[in-house]
Amino acid sequence: MKQRLIILLSMLLLLPTVALANNNLLAGGDVFLVDAGGWEIRNSAGGLVSSGNLSSPRRSHCGVRLTSGNILLAGGIISPGTWEIRNTSGGLVSNGTLWASRPYDFTCTLLSTGNVLIVGGGSSAGTWELRNGTTGALISSGTLWSSRLQHTTTLLTTGNVLIIGGSTSTGTWEIRNSSGALVSNGSSSFSRFGHCAVGLSTGNVFVAGGNGFSTSWEIRNSSGGLVSNGSLSTNRTTNFTCSRFLSGNVFVAGGLASPTTWEIRNSSGAVVSTGTLSASRSSHSAQVQSNTGNILIAGGGGTSATSWELRSNTGAAVSTGSLTTTYPGAHTDTEY
Repeated sequence: MKQRLIILLSMLLLLPTVALANNNLLAGGDVFLVDAGGWEIRNSAGGLVSSGNLSSPRRSHCGVRLTSGNILLAGGIISPGTWEIRNTSGGLVSNGTLWASRPYDFTCTLLSTGNVLIVGGGSSAGTWELRNGTTGALISSGTLWSSRLQHTTTLLTTGNVLIIGGSTSTGTWEIRNSSGALVSNGSSSFSRFGHCAVGLSTGNVFVAGGNGFSTSWEIRNSSGGLVSNGSLSTNRTTNFTCSRFLSGNVFVAGGLASPTTWEIRNSSGAVVSTGTLSASRSSHSAQVQSNTGNILIAGGGGTSATSWELRSNTGAAVSTGSLTTTYPGAHTDTEY
């Protein structure tokens, strides 16, 4: 045992960015469904750790890191009525059937209770279901105040979830508690779908872009009220990403309208810096690493489907590389 600990410590000293607790699982996706049934794990330096096959091929699914460290993958165009849980080695832990069919444009949110709230999506836009974060079993289900497609769901510091917009309810929002019950709802002059939303360190929520108000951002508080709003540096219609750095700033990247650009905004919405990505990206994934503070950006339409890039919290390029599997879009990237 002592010898194994010495070897492990030596490896960590030589490779400080490689940490098993901070690997990323990329799963499913692919417009042409060739690689929709595959997964690969990459470390925080972008290096390949392992790869394998999903129990069901998935595209436009969701991926959530559970409190156990395992990852829940659910729904998607090819397997809309199923879910599976995978461990930190990519191995299958359990799988089962969803309460409702979720083929695309739905959301999965890890709650403070450890359970997962699944909301809306094609063919089940007016519903929600709550699943156990350990076993995947159904806890409860119900009907939304308004149907949701291409909406966003954000966990609030109160433990509630703020649901905003969607192509069928663009100018509305609703808040639900950890049991799925409706807390409050309201309307907004910003009609959004295909937008992004990310919780801020202040407890507010940053919302940006999307069809309808693609060049604007807004900040809402935990009650759904508007705090402030402003203009983005460039047009963001859909298929872009918003990620919160450990510093509290928000990294907005790529998308259908501006696939080669990024911008960083602070918790007040003000622009910090802007720049250019290493590749043109739309329908890509972006995951902030909790150990390095960097962000791993992977895949996307066109030539970027087989590449990844690592950027620091200032937007500076750290490194780039090639993916084992093609990810032109609709895949998930979840940190272990």
